Amino acid sequence: MPEALPFARVEWRDGQPVSPEFGDGYFGSVTPLEEAREVFLEANDLPRRFARPGARLVVAETGFGTGLNTLLTLREWRERARPGGFLSLIGFESRPLHPDDLALAHRRLDLDGPEARRLREAYPPPVTGVHRIHFPEARAVLTLVFGDAAVTLPRLRARVDAWYLDGFAPRRNPGLWNIGVFRQMARISRPGATFGTYAAAGQVRRDLEAVGFEVRREPGHGRKRERLCGHMPVSGSTSPGTVVSDPEDGPTRPQRVAVVGAGIAGLAAALALQDRGCEVTLFDPAGAAGGASGNPAAVLLPHLLPHDPEINALALAGMRHAHALIARATPSEDPRAGPLLGRGVAFHGVSEHARKRVRRLRARDPAESGYLFDPATPSGAGAAGPVLDYPDGVAVDMGALCRALAAGLPAVCPRAVVEIRPQSDGICLELEAPGDVTATYDAVVVASAGGDPQAPLCPEQARLSTVGGQMSRLSQAIPGYQGGRVRTGQGYWIPRGDDDHWIGATYRHDGPPGSPPRPPPPTAEDDRRNLEHLAWVAGMPSPEEARINERWTGVRAVYRDRLPLVGASRLDPEGRVLLSLGHGSRGLLYAPVSGELLADRMLELPESLERDVSRRLSLQRLD
Repeated sequence: MPEALPFARVEWRDGQPVSPEFGDGYFGSVTPLEEAREVFLEANDLPRRFARPGARLVVAETGFGTGLNTLLTLREWRERARPGGFLSLIGFESRPLHPDDLALAHRRLDLDGPEARRLREAYPPPVTGVHRIHFPEARAVLTLVFGDAAVTLPRLRARVDAWYLDGFAPRRNPGLWNIGVFRQMARISRPGATFGTYAAAGQVRRDLEAVGFEVRREPGHGRKRERLCGHMPVSGSTSPGTVVSDPEDGPTRPQRVAVVGAGIAGLAAALALQDRGCEVTLFDPAGAAGGASGNPAAVLLPHLLPHDPEINALALAGMRHAHALIARATPSEDPRAGPLLGRGVAFHGVSEHARKRVRRLRARDPAESGYLFDPATPSGAGAAGPVLDYPDGVAVDMGALCRALAAGLPAVCPRAVVEIRPQSDGICLELEAPGDVTATYDAVVVASAGGDPQAPLCPEQARLSTVGGQMSRLSQAIPGYQGGRVRTGQGYWIPRGDDDHWIGATYRHDGPPGSPPRPPPPTAEDDRRNLEHLAWVAGMPSPEEARINERWTGVRAVYRDRLPLVGASRLDPEGRVLLSLGHGSRGLLYAPVSGELLADRMLELPESLERDVSRRLSLQRLD
């Protein structure tokens, strides 16, 4: 369950940040950049490893603190990494710094560059769990894990190549320097994984050796006499001190990957894979956003439940990943040209069920939902019901978002995939074309509901249901309209201007499992339903008075619990066919985090969700 964490108390003494709680400084030297480089980067041989062609490395740090080591590592990575490389960073922290303290530390360290600003802009709220920050220009991500490492480490899926052990001094912070934490480190370390630390305490050395690390002493930095570094032996390695193979010399990871479906789910997966150095081919006969992802006006808001912490953690991750993807599709020189239609969403508890949910959520600790709604907003009353105000909720032109994302990928292949055949040397795709056309890939991601329900590409597609829907565009003024704020409840209202509004959407439960994913024809009856669903909005015209000048229809593919399916298909026992299916009407919330989750899992990189949260998306839940 997400829980609130206190921000760290920081005092500056003689120009150095100090923690009164732990009675120790954040830096072990008056020259912290030089210390970090020697004790962490060079001890792990990272300058050389970063320069390897196509390097994909995972560097984890216990004691994230000011982010000094992360920013220094990103700087080194940008200088040395070759095309096709990818860096995945992990930071563990139980007492996160306030963003103001981060900014002050970055200025005093002379590290206040683009990565530092990105870190602070995307810094997560102080709640326990896994939070991700993207650095797309550096081809890197940071997975920040907030909470006690002894609790959070067992929940993380990762394989680590290098460790920075940089918590406060062992005698002052024994909760981080103990054999239980070291056992979890060993569990997720690759063979040959290295570590570096300023610490030299005998108990630290003995505990690291007890869990399997080979440890050696090196001269300390500055006034420190000694420090420790070492590695996790590779199977069959010789004596202590022997230079081992790099961890990235392990089993070959997929390089050529096909993605079937160029909607938001397929595009998110394709971008995550391309970022990580994969060669991606997208297949979709309808092109980018040719299906339900072509929605001209969608709403991003979290789906929160008062007694389901895993769903709330998924919602928090979904919001953060979606905003990162939207930012990627927004031109920095002219944000107005991006896909955003409006900021801020007010959810009104119109039905009895919704009223109960809103009131229960407002009565709970807002940290349990990652502070996604503003508890200071008046709860509201009357016909519109109690209100949850989501400051980070947005309205988005989904079609524009998808087309902008597709522009950063190779052109979508317009051929349909009609069969996926796992073989010993890869995954063979049969393409719809005159004659037999096939292509073989190391792995495949299926992110499409499929075309022919009688011939699904994988068994999991056959379990999808389809739900049709229609949006209506009003071309008239609505009394009381005061700006572009989105309102939802029973139906949603997305204002584009004084006399331009999208409303919707109907939800036709007319697609049992195996139904073809074809959009229904637009109807005046669905216009009427959309207006009736928004009767609680003061000033909304009646169906008889409404001027509808445009309609859009689409079909959503869903599983029975309205959650997506993310993971390996049963089509291939070796796990080379992965799925991102069933996002339904919450594709903007769930597809971006699902794409990253699949890419990380395929390439054995740290995952963006805790184990218990990602399990909610697994195939086993449908059995």
